[in-house]
Amino acid sequence: MKILYVNPSRISAGLDYVIKGPPMSLISIAAMVPDHGATLLDYKILKYDEKKFKRILNHHDVVAITSMTPQIGNAFEVAKIAKDQGCKTIIGGYQPTLIPDDVISNPYVDFIVRGEGEHTFRELIDYIDGNKKNNQIKEIDGISYRNSNDKIIHNNDRELEKNLDNFPMPRRDLLNDKKYIYLGARVAQLESSRGCPHSCRFCCITKMWRSPNQSISYRTKSIKRVMDEIYDINWKNDFIFFCEDNFTIKVKRTKEILETIIRSGVSNKMYFSCQSRVDTLYRNPILIDLMERAGMRQVFLGIESVHQQSLNAMNKRNTTSEMTRKVVKMLQDRGISIFGGVIIGFPGESKTMVRQTIQFTKSLNLTCVQFTPITAFPGTDFYNDMCKENKITSTNYKHYNLFHSMMSTNDLTNKEIYRLVVEAYSAYYLSGEYLKMIALRYCNPFGKFNWMGSKIPKFIRTVLANGFKMMRTQGFTSSEVSEELHNLIEKAKLYYKKNGRKYEIEHHLHLNNNMEDRKINTLPAEKKLKSISN
Repeated sequence: MKILYVNPSRISAGLDYVIKGPPMSLISIAAMVPDHGATLLDYKILKYDEKKFKRILNHHDVVAITSMTPQIGNAFEVAKIAKDQGCKTIIGGYQPTLIPDDVISNPYVDFIVRGEGEHTFRELIDYIDGNKKNNQIKEIDGISYRNSNDKIIHNNDRELEKNLDNFPMPRRDLLNDKKYIYLGARVAQLESSRGCPHSCRFCCITKMWRSPNQSISYRTKSIKRVMDEIYDINWKNDFIFFCEDNFTIKVKRTKEILETIIRSGVSNKMYFSCQSRVDTLYRNPILIDLMERAGMRQVFLGIESVHQQSLNAMNKRNTTSEMTRKVVKMLQDRGISIFGGVIIGFPGESKTMVRQTIQFTKSLNLTCVQFTPITAFPGTDFYNDMCKENKITSTNYKHYNLFHSMMSTNDLTNKEIYRLVVEAYSAYYLSGEYLKMIALRYCNPFGKFNWMGSKIPKFIRTVLANGFKMMRTQGFTSSEVSEELHNLIEKAKLYYKKNGRKYEIEHHLHLNNNMEDRKINTLPAEKKLKSISN
């Protein structure tokens, strides 16, 4: 059979304009069925042309579609066209895993794959292709479908593969590497682990990578397998991004990977990028040293909020804003650029508190920041909680794109959250200070960020050009920055100048004109936040 793998398009929002990564899920399941023809269409990087799509469909028997929540509308459109042309349709990914009833109810979807898809997809393709192994459809764990009476059937959940090394190499030959960019650089992806040992109520990851008996929540590949995949990647790419929730969950293992990369000499030919946590790097500074030596030049950190009450609620109780500032400085001192993530409108935060977080983030001088409205994804415990409290304001999944707001809180309406997102992007990027920082940091041939030198032209073409296109399209202007945020920023500048930019929490919040410095310094951290915001 011939199988067409499709990554549907989605509405470009936020940093979608400047970050485009390959669909690892599709090239991973494609590797499980090597005897079948394979074509990949990734409409995150390709312009959708319905006539061309129909012509391609004529040469395929099965269409396998991946879908995150904001993509599901376009995934259904792809399934309809494919079904109309006689193809079997399969949808997998986060959305069918989180709310399977909703997805399999669509008349153009024949099967959905829930959770980890490799073994499920292989067995399902065998069943569709004449069922040579004589399997009963009810025996294929991890699928949902409608029977002859149009009744929805959910088969048993699939047990997770205990040893990720057992999976074949992803079909990277299906990708057009030139099209995938990460902040101006060509990027390939490598998955060295799956899942997360934590269980945050608002997170989709624990729902996606879970075993029916809950005995497995986090799995890793061996060091040998990781290195094999590094050598399997086309080194014409600029970066290899470890595309997992947290590359540094197991510190000992992370050290072994970094040390192996250093010994191999790969770091002289390829740069790396990963996601980590502030508290992990703060307590294990040796990792930062090894990252530098291993060619790690970009790290994503969840900054989230300057407010401890919010960090505690996010399962980041062991992280403080002071730790964040110190880790950021340690990374930047080694020429490692930082992509920060900030949550706008976390429950319990007022407009003033959100603006304090925006000001704090600006003071960190990060290369890139994604400001994300608090989002409750269907199927998560957080979503269920928000439904009970009547906080969900939109069931249009296009609004679940980590840019538009789909819920309210006790303190902020959904419209206020959205305006704060726009204000955050406008305040951060539409300032001469940001452009000056980028120019001084990356255009200095003798500086610690000189590794970026050869990428500057492409950075300007792809990041700055597309970034300004994004801002123009989505209405970002300097007029969106409130007087309150302006005052926060200016007061902080004056305080930095007066106090030599000491790295303490009161240095990056709005200082009350009537509050003496000595009084602030005697307050506990929580009381400082309350006093400064009054």
